[in-house]
Amino acid sequence: MIAAAGFTAAGQPTGQPPDGWRTGPALAKQLATVVPNARWSDAPLRRVIHGLSYAGRLAILVDRRVDPDQRLDLTLHDASYEDILRQIGEDRGFGMTVLGPVIYLGPPDASTRLRTISLLLRQEARKLPAEAERKLLRAARMRWPDLAAPRELLRTLAQDEGIALAGLEQVPHDLWGGADLPPLSLIDRLLLIAVQFDLTLKLAPDGRGVTLVPIPEDVAIVKEYPGGRQAQQLAAKWAALAPDCEIQVAGERIIVRGLVEDHERITGAGRPLARPAPGKVKPARAKKTFTVNPTKGPLDRVLQELAKKLQLDLRIDRKALEDAGISPSVEVSFGVREATLDELLRAAVEPAGCTFRRTGKVVEVFPAR
Repeated sequence: MIAAAGFTAAGQPTGQPPDGWRTGPALAKQLATVVPNARWSDAPLRRVIHGLSYAGRLAILVDRRVDPDQRLDLTLHDASYEDILRQIGEDRGFGMTVLGPVIYLGPPDASTRLRTISLLLRQEARKLPAEAERKLLRAARMRWPDLAAPRELLRTLAQDEGIALAGLEQVPHDLWGGADLPPLSLIDRLLLIAVQFDLTLKLAPDGRGVTLVPIPEDVAIVKEYPGGRQAQQLAAKWAALAPDCEIQVAGERIIVRGLVEDHERITGAGRPLARPAPGKVKPARAKKTFTVNPTKGPLDRVLQELAKKLQLDLRIDRKALEDAGISPSVEVSFGVREATLDELLRAAVEPAGCTFRRTGKVVEVFPAR
């Protein structure tokens, strides 16, 4: 049975195991290693992840939006490390992916798009002047102590490479537990922090600056593949393998637009922690949208009404609002059409100078700055 051990407050690894984290082929081999018995009863998630991390020498980064204190009851027999992590994610409502040598656990939207965003940024970096490319793609360990502020982590990472960083005002104050991760490019080091605030990077044309910007809804890679005389049949086969892709046939060429994992599935180059193959997970649901006619009222009452209608667990940090000089009963006015849940919540809280953090059905509201 895998034993669980301690974990830091923010759910991050406190330091590397004596033999270091597994990377490259060793990481893939470890993820496929079968554990005869894995059992936890009413165990905090932080302990479970820490036990898996150190037993397998797996560098696991837990997103700030995943509650490390939630309790887990799980028993698995003859399951691989990958199977165990995937089952925990499905049970607790978060997703996972692997970015280089780091396994990332976080909200499904972020984990689904992380590798694709990283690849697009790295492709863009390779088109920049040589010096900028070198700085952005140079691999280095990423470490920070307990009670580190993510805004300062981002600032320091950029400053150490002589790169100007803009958009830090979008990162609210937070304090994280320590982490010690294996070497990653500067792009991926910045991205693993920024993605936890639904942010990505915009590279300056000369590569001397980076701006934090919201992650776009539509993230994809477009590639052309040879289809030969059977292009139509091959495209149909690929559509079944990767149903979320956009696939077009142009003569004997097949144009595929999708995530990294979709392209890997099509080409047979799948890797551990890629998106599960169709048929092994529940089909993707159509994105639900909301329309709210122009309305106004006290912030707390408006949010409570929304929470009741949408069955959300609302948590307003009234002390933080008070410290920021924001009254919970300040009047807000907003309206949305065909907005996602996050867009709806953003429209409701931003007029009051607030922001929010959503993990599943839990919504926390606090000052934007």
